[in-house]
Amino acid sequence: MFIMKRIKYSIVATLLLLSVFPSCWKIDEGTTMELEPIDVVAASDTINADLGVELKYEGLTVKSGLDVKYEWTYGQPADGKAISDHVFKSGTIEQFSTSPTIDYTFSKIGTFLLRLRLDNGESVSYKYFTLNVNSGYDEGVAILSNDQAGNGSLTFVKTLTSEESAEGRQEVFTDVFSSINPGQTLKNGAALYMSDATVKKVDYSGLLIATNDEKGTMWHMEAKTFQLFQKASLVAAGANFKAFGGELASTTGFASFLLGDNSHVYRYDMLLGNYTDMVDIKPMTRIFGGLSRSSEKSESSRVTIYSTEDTLCLRRNASAGPVYYSEKGYSVVNMATMRTAKNNGLYILFRNKANPDEYLIRNTDGIGGTGTFKKWGTSVNFTTSDLKMDENSKFVNTKHSADVYYTFRNAIYRWSLISAPATKPAITVPDGEQIRDIATNFKGRGKGDDGEDLLYVVTYNPSRSGEKKGSLYVYSFSDDSLVRSYEGICDDPASVLYKYRVN
Repeated sequence: MFIMKRIKYSIVATLLLLSVFPSCWKIDEGTTMELEPIDVVAASDTINADLGVELKYEGLTVKSGLDVKYEWTYGQPADGKAISDHVFKSGTIEQFSTSPTIDYTFSKIGTFLLRLRLDNGESVSYKYFTLNVNSGYDEGVAILSNDQAGNGSLTFVKTLTSEESAEGRQEVFTDVFSSINPGQTLKNGAALYMSDATVKKVDYSGLLIATNDEKGTMWHMEAKTFQLFQKASLVAAGANFKAFGGELASTTGFASFLLGDNSHVYRYDMLLGNYTDMVDIKPMTRIFGGLSRSSEKSESSRVTIYSTEDTLCLRRNASAGPVYYSEKGYSVVNMATMRTAKNNGLYILFRNKANPDEYLIRNTDGIGGTGTFKKWGTSVNFTTSDLKMDENSKFVNTKHSADVYYTFRNAIYRWSLISAPATKPAITVPDGEQIRDIATNFKGRGKGDDGEDLLYVVTYNPSRSGEKKGSLYVYSFSDDSLVRSYEGICDDPASVLYKYRVN
């Protein structure tokens, strides 16, 4: 038995050495045998497949002097890992094909880590890919608009893959809401909101369409496909919709927050589809979903800040309760957040009540915790009689710059947050266009920075010829230049968002 164990251990040791030195092995000190290599080249590191349609992949070029066996495996990346880390999430791995051309029909929508193992009997090689299983409306710009009679529609401008662009695939879909949800009528669309928060591995992804129809209907869509998941009436809760704020994910669930026209704050449960009147918060007239990050590598989160003309309010959880802040002698003009790694706090612009030409910028040290209004950064004072900002300005930020973009009347400005806002616009839309809303892809592609370098602006031009008078203009963050435009593709826009890809 002892001799057998020694032989077994010797074989194991030899195999371990072979795994460390795969290209050759020694028979004796004078002889070395070269192993037959495998050379593999792929047309792209990303493979796209349509849900329910067999994928016959032909992007591989493999060279080997011996026959090669193929083994395709896919699954979700491990929690906290990117596709590029090549680490599978435990329990999600599935081997599905042994064909060099895949020849497989995927039944799950999402973005996955895909691994190809190649074995010719002497050498083993691995190749990793990003696999996108698409529903058809996975990624792009969603525009909510209404015609003169209040009939709503959801226009979708799809972000095409390089293969889809080469094939000339359809890019603009005029109303995906009606085509995917026949028999449902969208009226008086007010705003869009999307989230893919995950709490204890429970996915709360959803796309919300708020309306001001006779019931104040909240349409809750499945974020991957635009299919209706559930709907709820805000009128039944006692108000009409005014604006979306941020969200809060915890072990007890996930909710988005919104403001009613009665100055009440409501919590919309993304799982149960019902409203809670947040009666412990004093009546508020504004709501803001501040995008920020706790560190350079953390994901962006939306923290809800409430305000009146005089007071700011934060309610992070029920146990802590609402936290209020007022700057004595000043009123609140507006606020924005920074999303770079330098400072991820809240920047507030105050106006002096006694002298309306005097302003104060204050920034909190971080945002979201109950200490938000207790620790402050540097304050900045300035004087101007021509402020290009008001309480109606809409703000977006990016990880590519410490500046934020915001709207004022019919132009778009950049603000550094640490100095007085600019007096000249960074972006001016074409003559006759009226700015309705702006957005960015704040999640980026693959939860990275790619794809977060564009600003999306929706406009309305009552003098435009044709039935559709709404347009989408796309600008670059790097130089504020116009990248492309889609003119006359929708009715009067109410809201725009970038529908990022979710798993």
